[in-house]
Amino acid sequence: MATAEQNRDRRQGGRASLRVVHRHRIGSAVSERVSDLVYINGHPFALLGWVDLDGIRTPLHVCELDPTKLRADADEPHLFHYDDVTAEVRFAPDRPW
Repeated sequence: MATAEQNRDRRQGGRASLRVVHRHRIGSAVSERVSDLVYINGHPFALLGWVDLDGIRTPLHVCELDPTKLRADADEPHLFHYDDVTAEVRFAPDRPW
């Protein structure tokens, strides 16, 4: 069984080191936000939400990004900007459920 100290270390190790600044739409509202940026099989994703599963920080909501609209920040080496609007699929009016 893992100790609380081991769980905290795993939770801290799960954080992404890259960040992305993007405009994000929830319903009709659009605002700017900063999200973790990860690459999965070579495709960029913004991590929109996290959940703690037994002490392990796990991605809950993701949004795939168009790599042609992603650009590196000139001053911050681990920061990117996304030149489009991402959308929260959980609140999309035409979602199938």
